[in-house]
Amino acid sequence: MKNIILLASVILISTSSVYAQKKKDLLDEIDKLRKELKVTKGELNDSRNKEKATLTRVETMEAQVKDLKETNASLLTNMGSFTELSKKKAQNLEKSLESLQEKDKQIKVINDAISKNDSIKLATLTILKNALGSDANIAVKNGTVLITIANTLLFGENDKSYAVTDKAKGLLGKIATALNKKADLKITVEGNSNALNIKDKSISDNWDLSAKQAAAVVRMLQKDFKVDPKRMDVLGKSEYGSSSIETATRIIINPQFDQFYSLIKESMKNGTKG
Repeated sequence: MKNIILLASVILISTSSVYAQKKKDLLDEIDKLRKELKVTKGELNDSRNKEKATLTRVETMEAQVKDLKETNASLLTNMGSFTELSKKKAQNLEKSLESLQEKDKQIKVINDAISKNDSIKLATLTILKNALGSDANIAVKNGTVLITIANTLLFGENDKSYAVTDKAKGLLGKIATALNKKADLKITVEGNSNALNIKDKSISDNWDLSAKQAAAVVRMLQKDFKVDPKRMDVLGKSEYGSSSIETATRIIINPQFDQFYSLIKESMKNGTKG
């Protein structure tokens, strides 16, 4: 009986010891799991905080991307406008350049025509100087060649006369020879008179006398020296025409301005075609 009781006691003590050990092991395991849970919760919180920060950064980056897209679209629009504006400016500059080139051509044509005209006047002046020498005053004024001859040489000492003297006939012959070498030039004979006291009833006044004197010169150039009358005009200036005290008749030699401008017009037309 005692042995049974002893055996039961031993078994009970052993069982208690095993239970106590298992309880301790369970408590240790629970403590370990609690610590792991705590660590896991900490890591979870860290992950959540990181996720929140990441989401914030993503939202910020998305906003920046949106702004960049809008800025890029605006830049592309502005670039398109700038390109179009630059294209228009380039076209305008090209048109301006073409216009300047055309005007340069026109200016060259005009300058060439003027140079040609000046050459004609210079040649005419040279011919007249060689022909007349010191017999008459020859000059270029306002684009025309002027031959000034004293009325006393043309009509004698009588300031109311409009009959050309024999002495003047030789001079007019030399002038006519020079003029006939330049058949494309226009001629105006300008009379200037200051015979204020006119008693001859065939002469109305100084206007009349100046015109008659100029006409007498033209008539002699035409009839005696074969100068084409279509080239000549008569102009009477009375006592108001001459700036000098001594009256004089002027032979004014002009280029054919209608031909001059026709030359320019035709040259411009040909320049445009080219």
